[in-house]
Amino acid sequence: MDEKNKKKEAGEKTPQWLKTIQLNSWEAELLISALVLYALYQVPDYLDRTALQSFDRGSSMHNLFSLLEKAVKLLSFGYILHILVRGIWVGSVGLSYVFPKGVNQDALKFKGQFKKELQKSGSLVKMVLRLEELSSIIYGISFIFFGTLVGFTALIFSFIFFFEFVTPLMNENPYFAVPVGFFILFYFLLCLIVFIDFLTNGYFRRKNWSADWFYYVAYFFRIVTLSFLYRRSLLVLISNTKGWKSYLIPFIVLGVTAGFVYLNGSISRNKTENYYKASASGDYNGANYESTRNEHDHLVTTIQSDIIQQNTLKVFIRNVGSLGGVYTFEGKLNKTKWDVLSSDSVSAFFNKRLSIRIDSTRIWNIQWFKTQHPVNYEFGFTSFIDISQLERGSHFLRVGIDTTGMNKAAKNVVEKENFSMQEMSNIYFVYDKP
Repeated sequence: MDEKNKKKEAGEKTPQWLKTIQLNSWEAELLISALVLYALYQVPDYLDRTALQSFDRGSSMHNLFSLLEKAVKLLSFGYILHILVRGIWVGSVGLSYVFPKGVNQDALKFKGQFKKELQKSGSLVKMVLRLEELSSIIYGISFIFFGTLVGFTALIFSFIFFFEFVTPLMNENPYFAVPVGFFILFYFLLCLIVFIDFLTNGYFRRKNWSADWFYYVAYFFRIVTLSFLYRRSLLVLISNTKGWKSYLIPFIVLGVTAGFVYLNGSISRNKTENYYKASASGDYNGANYESTRNEHDHLVTTIQSDIIQQNTLKVFIRNVGSLGGVYTFEGKLNKTKWDVLSSDSVSAFFNKRLSIRIDSTRIWNIQWFKTQHPVNYEFGFTSFIDISQLERGSHFLRVGIDTTGMNKAAKNVVEKENFSMQEMSNIYFVYDKP
């Protein structure tokens, strides 16, 4: 063997130090998971704040940031699951060293199905090997789920980006409408073809008649959807899954990501419903006071403190969906963007439709100002209510929506929010008169 071939053979041979690292890679894996998980916990709050500070709540860009936030949470969940499985694996490795024979079936003396179950379970070593495989798969699959959700988010962003720049041109020049309409239809058709290919594990990539032209379509959408980040991992998983089970993988990936998004939304809705239930029962809620709440508390209505020593009550109300919805369905605004209204217009609407009561007395002619919450950056409205005539002692600030004279569509908006007796907030405070 010549010198050149010897060097080549030596270069291809796995060195002992690399084998050692491969055997102990779980240590670095756990460390990296823990560090990344810590970093990922900071990202959702950053995305949420950026969206609230930069875009209108409910706008396309705000919803886009919300999807990215859910994608990061999904990846965090995958890392948590990976760390849990690795923790069980470490414990099993320790037990397999101390008790190499595993379960002592003779000492347990189980009978019937319990005995058969123990016999089928195998040794502790097999369990360690299964957990090793499971933890590695979870590590990879969690990134596939994350990448899929990011991919759909990127695809939606491409539509938003297109409309943001093209719509003004269409308004200025109507002749753009026809070609732009054809382009949108063509782009939607390509999206549909790529989606079908994804669900069928590469139908258009396996056919002679479509492989050549579809390559360029797929290449373009790899960039648009950022699928080049996770495509290889997905192909590895599909190609190593036998038979009809491989065709279930795309549906499982879509189902898990969609289910996680839905579950995340349900958690948010539960927070809202729990807040309204607490308000209806008159429970003391620290989230209602700026002096006691934290940035993660559910935000609807706040005052400065539970003990008021000033003659003014500062009230902040977040722009909950029903406020804009009622205004729209009353025919006064064609889109729920409060920034197009003056403070006087907002005040006139709120004095009619927003019921502000202290105890049983309704407060009229309140001046409202559009603002953002200083901690949560949620868009809302602030007012300053004179309470100098109140008696010293305990009181309740009650905030609700007045449905008197509303049309059916506007009432449906309020009912959709699940307000109990149209009451948003019921805030206890003590007036310590100066």
